[in-house]
Amino acid sequence: MKKIGILHGKERSFPEAFTARINSKNIEGIVAEEVKIDKVIQGESSGYAVILDRISQDVPFYRAYLKNAAL
Repeated sequence: MKKIGILHGKERSFPEAFTARINSKNIEGIVAEEVKIDKVIQGESSGYAVILDRISQDVPFYRAYLKNAAL
């Protein structure tokens, strides 16, 4: 299953609407959700096929996380 993740800050309206819209299409093998970060290990897969970034310009850790996820 491919996951689409959205990485965001305190905003609620867009991220919730985005995930609801993607999930309402019921496309087999695709699901959208908020990005969940447990721990970061260099070179290890994030588990997301796509990450929509709405916050990394404000939080340096998220920039590093996204760089690692892109590898």
